[in-house]
Amino acid sequence: MKVLVTGASGFVGRALVDELRHGDGAYEVRPLGRGDGDLAEPGTAEAALAEAMPDVVVHAAARIGVVRCEEEPELALRSNVLATVLVARAAAEHGARLAYLSTSDVYGSAVAADEETPPAPESLYAYTKLWGEQVAALYAPEGLTLLRLANPYGPGVDAEQGKGALTTMLRQADARERIPVFRGEARTWCWIGDVVRAVRLVLESGEEGTFNVGSDGEPVGLADVARLACELTGAPQELIEEVEPPPGRVMTRISIERLRGLGWRPEVSLDEGMRRLLDSLRAGAPA
Repeated sequence: MKVLVTGASGFVGRALVDELRHGDGAYEVRPLGRGDGDLAEPGTAEAALAEAMPDVVVHAAARIGVVRCEEEPELALRSNVLATVLVARAAAEHGARLAYLSTSDVYGSAVAADEETPPAPESLYAYTKLWGEQVAALYAPEGLTLLRLANPYGPGVDAEQGKGALTTMLRQADARERIPVFRGEARTWCWIGDVVRAVRLVLESGEEGTFNVGSDGEPVGLADVARLACELTGAPQELIEEVEPPPGRVMTRISIERLRGLGWRPEVSLDEGMRRLLDSLRAGAPA
């Protein structure tokens, strides 16, 4: 199977390229990163597909984060909607199946959500990702797979993209800096290796439609995560300061029964994942 991965310079895209290239049944992977052109420019996606001739396009390129999309709404629309239009059109033209990486944020403030839960986005970021799903379905419906990721973390995450809470807390604790955490917020996180293993499994299954990808364990409060960061680094817990969260942040608990039906389950616990992440930070690995 030939796979083209957009967003290969980003956190999930880079990890997915590595996952698909290694292990049993390694695939021929064409990574498409920031240096390969702007996917929102006409012709960029078309040229990449014409060269790679992939069987599957995994569209992971996106502008991520509630705050970042609010700060630059035009860029959010361009990156998350317009680029998806052009990628989907090119995939359909070349007969490639499209897998679109979306977010569980599209469920909005639903307490729990499976794949049948109606989307109800509450931020511009979530809206742009839902619109990305919709234009993908409009232009490349044949074999389309939508993967709604929930809180992936691990080495390589960009803390400036609104998905780096655990990385940020560990860095702050290790540097003995103040650790602000959003009051009352609890989430379930999923180790990046487990996430990309799930994406690979879905691609190999040939299944279409929507999949939630993440952990369905008990949500953990951000304050508790900050305390764990302090324990791992030996920092005093007095560094933790609870603050009010910004609007548009959601804490939906996802159901992953459909993904479990393919034989997948998360393998790395939060404690173990944070230990691994701290080791990578202290070793100077990109994070």
